[in-house]
Amino acid sequence: MFFRKKESRNFILPSFEVITDGRILMVMKSGFLQGTIVLPRFLLHHIKQVAASPNTNISIKRGELVIEELMKEDCYDISIEKREPENLDGISRKIVKLAQEKGYKLLTIEDELEPFTRMLSLKVLKIKELGAALKQAFFKGDILRVKPVKRGRYTREGIAYLDDNSTVVIEGASTSLGKIVRCKVISVLDLPTGRVIFAEML
Repeated sequence: MFFRKKESRNFILPSFEVITDGRILMVMKSGFLQGTIVLPRFLLHHIKQVAASPNTNISIKRGELVIEELMKEDCYDISIEKREPENLDGISRKIVKLAQEKGYKLLTIEDELEPFTRMLSLKVLKIKELGAALKQAFFKGDILRVKPVKRGRYTREGIAYLDDNSTVVIEGASTSLGKIVRCKVISVLDLPTGRVIFAEML
């Protein structure tokens, strides 16, 4: 006798910031994010209401376009959630409460929901962490070919940038601006503002 394991759906509830940021579309298209995206009606109503204001900012308008794209494309698995947690103020509080009640995973940009999830055992997926994990790794001794575009803080330094926006500080490259140079990685520093790679000219 054969038994088939019952499949459980993977429900993912995005934060307000995820919708207005827009990168969720690229993540969904890439296939890295598998599951059903849950869009609460109260979140959709809030974005539509704010977008209708003459003083709304570009991120809210982008949020409207993101929702339209998610709703119209058949390739996305979307579920509209009718429930709205009661006696709570603020979209973020309601989203966290809904995830807790329904067992949804939360999708955030970084730590925007952390004040509300700190004491709760909720699964949180962070788009920024996905981006960091996909960056190419560099180690001491690795050889890079980059183009320094400006001088660094110190006299002999040149500054270059990688495709992932990592900054490369190259000792001895101040006289090679605009040229492709070979350099060797000395160390790598991960900062809240991004990754900095220190290197020296070969």
